[in-house]
Amino acid sequence: MLTMLVVILHELDYLPELLDAWRSINVPGVTILQTMGGFQAEAFVNRGGLGSLLGVFENNKSQQRTLFSLIDDPELLEQAIAEADRVVKGFDRPHSGILFTIPLGQALGLQKWGKPDEKKAQELLEEQTTNNDKGNENLVKWLEEGIKEKKGKQALSEGNAMRKTPVSEIIKILDQDAVIVPADAPLNAVVRALVARPDLPFACVVNNEKRLVGLVNPAAVAEQMMVNVMPDEYVDDPLEYEKARKLIDAGEDRMVSDVMGEPVFVHMEDKLDKAYHEMRTHGLSGVPVVDKHYHVQGFVSLVAVMAVCTAEEEK
Repeated sequence: MLTMLVVILHELDYLPELLDAWRSINVPGVTILQTMGGFQAEAFVNRGGLGSLLGVFENNKSQQRTLFSLIDDPELLEQAIAEADRVVKGFDRPHSGILFTIPLGQALGLQKWGKPDEKKAQELLEEQTTNNDKGNENLVKWLEEGIKEKKGKQALSEGNAMRKTPVSEIIKILDQDAVIVPADAPLNAVVRALVARPDLPFACVVNNEKRLVGLVNPAAVAEQMMVNVMPDEYVDDPLEYEKARKLIDAGEDRMVSDVMGEPVFVHMEDKLDKAYHEMRTHGLSGVPVVDKHYHVQGFVSLVAVMAVCTAEEEK
């Protein structure tokens, strides 16, 4: 069945990431409209007349965009919804926007005879990627030569085998469940959850759809709580003092979503090299594992990754 997927996006900063996410899973023909909420439009008319409202659109000042795409694959539709929900960190979050679907009947013009412009753009992108990769390949070769010289050729072949170990195998080594807290929970909920699992370095934040939308580092929660206990820790540096003032002004009713950071994750079908790359890039000692709809399935730790490498070396 043909379905129209509609996203009313209130924060334009998320627009490029959303388009990239949809492009990566081959969501067809996304159309973008410049739109405005009815109450906001009424306020413009009341303040300056119809001319002021038209000026908003003429000068591209509206901060809202409406995106829609026609999708005939139910699985692709679910994946597109999951990607949009992830990018905006949950549509249940205030001021994030609205997502809805509309079942459709007939639609003409979806299939075209040819798409030469898209093909040319893809070729250009591949050429640019190839040029960037060449420089990195040279650096990798130099490192590999050093490994051969110090450890022998076998070390390289063993390393190549290790890096292709699936996350689905690594996760079995310690069999750890992730710590999960709702985005709208109070900060005390994070503390209770982490106290129950002190072996894990952070909590995974999920929205109402149970999709991963962020990570909470205990240090971020501690700053909010400890400023009341140890204000003297924040007076040596002007920037730290300003941070303390903001934390105090925020009050005691902060939620998990107020202190969470960006979501970092791997999929079950990813390999060891992807898991280690995410950990090293973000300075983490582990990452949550999610399914294709971003529901948390478990946790893969740096210790487990190292255990795979140690086991191969012992063999």
